[in-house]
Amino acid sequence: MSGLGTDLRISLLGPITASAAGGPVYLGPVKQREILAVLALRRRSVVSVQQVAGDLWGDDPPMSAANLVHTYIGRLRRLLGEHAVLHSHRPGYQLAVTGEQVDATVFERHLARGRTALLAGGLDRAQAAFAAPLALWTGPRPLDGASGPLAAAERARLAELGLDASESLAAVRLGRGDHAGLVAELRSLVAGNPLRERLSALLLAALAYASRRAEALAAFHEVRALLSDRLGVDPSGELTGIYHSLLHDTRPPPPIPSLARVV
Repeated sequence: MSGLGTDLRISLLGPITASAAGGPVYLGPVKQREILAVLALRRRSVVSVQQVAGDLWGDDPPMSAANLVHTYIGRLRRLLGEHAVLHSHRPGYQLAVTGEQVDATVFERHLARGRTALLAGGLDRAQAAFAAPLALWTGPRPLDGASGPLAAAERARLAELGLDASESLAAVRLGRGDHAGLVAELRSLVAGNPLRERLSALLLAALAYASRRAEALAAFHEVRALLSDRLGVDPSGELTGIYHSLLHDTRPPPPIPSLARVV
């Protein structure tokens, strides 16, 4: 890879942006930015013009799709200029950047380190590793503004991993006794993901550990009613177990062992 592009950073965990040592790099209109994201996500291989078109428009590309791809990439080359990272290789193009230059890849690497540290029992290392990737997010919606099928699939996958990281970090903080500061954060996460039972279980545990038993019981009844009304199901065993501990005024089990099931 040309050394000229090593200071380039591509952000996908929010709006699609790029930056370098001198600051933000202008990328042009939405589809042009989306092409950069497509090439960043497929950076390990040469991406054909047909594949780029499919990633951008799916099964119904415009008749001028190939010309548009060439035009957008030509403009990106001029905008990226000195970074010299966009290369032509038959039958298409390759973005010559490393994983460390794409925030989504860095995010996943931190997440893997956190899981490894957690399984080894290193709560300090796990907390740092789970906090680091969450700090990379620049918006609530990955690949914001992109509408093609690859972006949609990656958006859903990255959003899921983001929630996993949030849950993992909350569980580690609870395991270390940091429960008082978590309640507000977990309430916000539960409000945005009301059917995600793991988040509700962590909220109940945080409330219980903070000696807010009545609020924890109320939160359980809320999630139970929601699950029944929307899905016709009962709460998970984890939620029910915490509820029973609250009824008997005993401390809920620590959240770390159950975390191993999702990591």
